[in-house]
Amino acid sequence: MIIKELPQFQTLSAREKLELVDDLLKSVSSDLDEIEATQEEKDILDGRWAHFLQNPASALTVDQFKRELNALRS
Repeated sequence: MIIKELPQFQTLSAREKLELVDDLLKSVSSDLDEIEATQEEKDILDGRWAHFLQNPASALTVDQFKRELNALRS
């Protein structure tokens, strides 16, 4: 489904959109165990893990991640 197909979505406030996301996640939470990652997704994760193992210093701490995320939002 594409957001463009839901014209009323565009009129929602940011809070209402987040509430919608929360409702959607709750509605599928019981089915999440049935969803399997694709081979492409597994390959991406394997590549990221291999990169981390070769260069652990490349990882961010939680605080570093939060700072970078907040900087992107500014």
